[in-house]
Amino acid sequence: MGLNTMAVHIPQETYRRVAKRARETGKAPEEWTREVIEAALQTREPSRLQTTRDVLQAAGRIHPLSEALRRKIIPGVTLDEVRSALSEAPGPSLSAIIIEQRGTTL
Repeated sequence: MGLNTMAVHIPQETYRRVAKRARETGKAPEEWTREVIEAALQTREPSRLQTTRDVLQAAGRIHPLSEALRRKIIPGVTLDEVRSALSEAPGPSLSAIIIEQRGTTL
């Protein structure tokens, strides 16, 4: 791995704080600073998982709809219309049914 050199001008007080932190970890200021920069870049790099759906799919918690379920989708029906129809349906809500089946309470 090739290394590049970068000169960064920082205030004297900032350098003192960097040197103190480096000493506390038993490292040279240059080594500690490089590690901090690398860690900062890793946490700020855009993740390829952008949505909750993507995160849950990657964790195996949800799966794409099967073709059989996709065929049951009624074109032109909005999510709001589905929610409205479900809220008007008699009996317990879907959430209440799931909670009952799990055997847990809120």
